[in-house]
Amino acid sequence: MTEHDSVLAGMGEATWSAEDGTAYEVALEGTHHVVGAYSRLIAEAEEAGDTERARILGEEQGAWAARRADLSPADRATVDAVTAECTQELARLRDLR
Repeated sequence: MTEHDSVLAGMGEATWSAEDGTAYEVALEGTHHVVGAYSRLIAEAEEAGDTERARILGEEQGAWAARRADLSPADRATVDAVTAECTQELARLRDLR
């Protein structure tokens, strides 16, 4: 395979460090856990017939999914803030029933 055939051709160099990239991956994983925790709560609300609660939880889940999509390894301050918020949000969601 020649360089011009590579999927990496034309990507350029990363504008973030390896540490920033690792922090970004940690933040992504945290948001995956938060979105998953919402999925559990939404399913429980639906099983209980509480459509309003399921709707509200779905909106909150969507907001977290959007935050995940907006993350960039080049924005370390936001990445670190999201990681910290994920920890708090997961603790809060564990207490919800």
